[in-house]
Amino acid sequence: MSRATLLLLLFTAALGTPLLPAAETPSPATRSTKFADLFGDDTLARGKGVEVKRSQLDDAYVAYKSNMASRNQNLPEEQRTVREAQLLDRLVVTQLLLARVTDADRARAHDLFEKFLAESKKSALNEDVFLRQLHAMGMTMEKFKARVMEQALAEAVIEREIKLSIVISDTAVTNFYNTGDDLLVKTIEEDLASLRKDPKTKPGDITELQQRLEAVRKSNLARMEVAEKVRVSHVFISTRDRKTEVELPAEQRQLKRALADKARARAVAGEDFAKLVLELSEDPALPQTRGEYTFTRNDSLTTEFKAAAFSLRAGGLSEVVTTQFGYHVIKCLDKVPAKKNDLATLAPDLKEFLIQQELQKALPAFFQKLKTAAAVEILEAKYRIELKDTDPRKAP
Repeated sequence: MSRATLLLLLFTAALGTPLLPAAETPSPATRSTKFADLFGDDTLARGKGVEVKRSQLDDAYVAYKSNMASRNQNLPEEQRTVREAQLLDRLVVTQLLLARVTDADRARAHDLFEKFLAESKKSALNEDVFLRQLHAMGMTMEKFKARVMEQALAEAVIEREIKLSIVISDTAVTNFYNTGDDLLVKTIEEDLASLRKDPKTKPGDITELQQRLEAVRKSNLARMEVAEKVRVSHVFISTRDRKTEVELPAEQRQLKRALADKARARAVAGEDFAKLVLELSEDPALPQTRGEYTFTRNDSLTTEFKAAAFSLRAGGLSEVVTTQFGYHVIKCLDKVPAKKNDLATLAPDLKEFLIQQELQKALPAFFQKLKTAAAVEILEAKYRIELKDTDPRKAP
């Protein structure tokens, strides 16, 4: 149910400006680059207490593209203007939100920051992997923390001005638990009712929407389950230089593979696997974890590692598994099947989920109100396009 995943944090890192000291009123950040010095730094959006420069949008766009590249995705050039317009809008909204920060908001933001940071690190295999992911994004830990704090401040303002006024009844929570009906389901049901009244509606349109309705209900009910978990121990042989993170040459990787093969052979021969892990594993988190990890299929581990772990029976030993980080010999220690959790345990999370839906519904009007009050102008004509989603906490 948590929204504070590493992926979300890395996406929001592309949005907003560097954090200013808490006691100061946020103002637009400027970048002293050779390009800006030579050719100027045009203002793209302006309003009361708001100013977004070309350099800020360029920074956000580069970060956004890096986010996509880290997931092996590319942004078609023909979509660039739309994406830049979305980023520009969110830079504006972020400044407007930060201008409304109170002392109470800063205190709340600190709590949100600590929770966000802890959960994002937890979603990575270990601290080393987390830092690698940031490095792949071209980000330092300091810059990452600044972006998360800025996000937390915006979140605190939204929470105070909108979220606290949203009321979800216990009856709605119970109904959601039993049927999977939420705001999206209700919206689809309304669309279905409209389609059925329209004589021009094709049967296929109704069938397609009904299938979507059931898919949403099924997805919602899946939220009530405690995900299947597996607990494993593994010998990790790295194929990257530990200082530079650069992949080792082919000859050295072959030697590493031979080490992994020998480790597995010793395990098959009956040697104590826990001792093999402590003797051979190159996992940087070994002193803390002793090579043991517990995770679900949704946790942010490499696909190959998760597939191998979940394919094993308790007590089973994998073949040598190859990932982008190196070679792994995995032993399954325990598996816990999925099951539906009880309502009392889930109720707080389910209520929060329903609140978030109502919040997302209210945000566009709230952001438009802020922009209107600040008389925000988009000075670059190509960015004056209609945007469907202006929530600065989301990536375009």
